[in-house]
Amino acid sequence: MSFNVQTMPATLDYPFEVEPQNGDGSAIEVAPGVLWFRMPLFASLPWINVWAIEEEGGWTIVDTGLKSANTIDAWQTAFAGALGGAPVLRVVVTHMHPDHCGMAGWIAERFKVGLWMSRLEYLTCRLMAADTGRRAPDEGVEFYRAAGWDDSAINRYKAKFGSFGEMIYPLPASYRRISDGDILQLGARE
Repeated sequence: MSFNVQTMPATLDYPFEVEPQNGDGSAIEVAPGVLWFRMPLFASLPWINVWAIEEEGGWTIVDTGLKSANTIDAWQTAFAGALGGAPVLRVVVTHMHPDHCGMAGWIAERFKVGLWMSRLEYLTCRLMAADTGRRAPDEGVEFYRAAGWDDSAINRYKAKFGSFGEMIYPLPASYRRISDGDILQLGARE
């Protein structure tokens, strides 16, 4: 596939006239039974897109947002409003970044449903959460210094190390493994 900047339009063309508002629990239906939400983040990236897919008797949630009081408020509004009070039937997490998995444990616990995630992502998330509160290891500092990081970058690494678990609600002790090649049946969709 080739990429030619000269043939690209000057502006983006969005397929929807409106978009969900950040963090208020509102949703836009992007296809029949597929809802698009925006959950709040921080700094230069103000939101993450998350999804609800309708199934018989409830919803599958795909990605969940970062653990925060604002995200909890947004989900509670979404459960009562856009999701019509119907239960969540499962939670699917695409990968272990905290803005994708941060509320997965909370939603799974609230609705007593399973978490679906790949093994590598689940185990990596659990491992990183276990480092919460630890100081940056000397080996890590040495590695990044040898890679060319300046003192400012090293200090940021030290300050942020061990904070992953603060951004996620604890994951369930078990999960449903998603593997390469799996086809998930979400309602009438594969």
